[in-house]
Amino acid sequence: MTMSIISNNQSKANLNSLIAEEVLAVVHVGIAEHEKIAKAKLFIDRLFPLSSGSHQDVSSYVVYYQHLLAFFADGSHSGLRQPKQFVAFNGTKDAPSAIVLQDKDYHVELSFDRCGMIGAKDVANLEDIQIEASSSMLMDTTEVRSAASRHWLSLLHVGMPSANDTQDKLFTAKDGSDYDLKSIVNL
Repeated sequence: MTMSIISNNQSKANLNSLIAEEVLAVVHVGIAEHEKIAKAKLFIDRLFPLSSGSHQDVSSYVVYYQHLLAFFADGSHSGLRQPKQFVAFNGTKDAPSAIVLQDKDYHVELSFDRCGMIGAKDVANLEDIQIEASSSMLMDTTEVRSAASRHWLSLLHVGMPSANDTQDKLFTAKDGSDYDLKSIVNL
């Protein structure tokens, strides 16, 4: 029992470290916008790999029944290597405006806007990637915050107001029910 708790704590620490490293790599000041998008998509490839291909080459995403499909420019498509990582979406199934992926205890939101500052320049119209971060990743304190506290870090809109900066995020779960992500602080 103690070994499983230690192992679980070590895996959470490793995940926190991975996310922190990726966030720092993407939000590095002075990096070109197309490089930010490429690094952000590389982050998605690492945490949410496709069965075949890369998120770098995706031209659109579609929700097919309860699965997320990524379509490529040549017409081929692929699902997630671990389909259970897809948990919710916003918009229509054939053109979602947002997709929510989950890895262990963390949510990652991919938002799309073909008219957005970033989305207009990306082949998949990816406007932002927001990562749900734990309090321990953001602060070095012994104070433990409420489990209901959700902190969101934007990878592509660093220092800019994001269209998705809202206190409550309501999505449609892949089974059609409501999927509610309440946040106390958005960063």
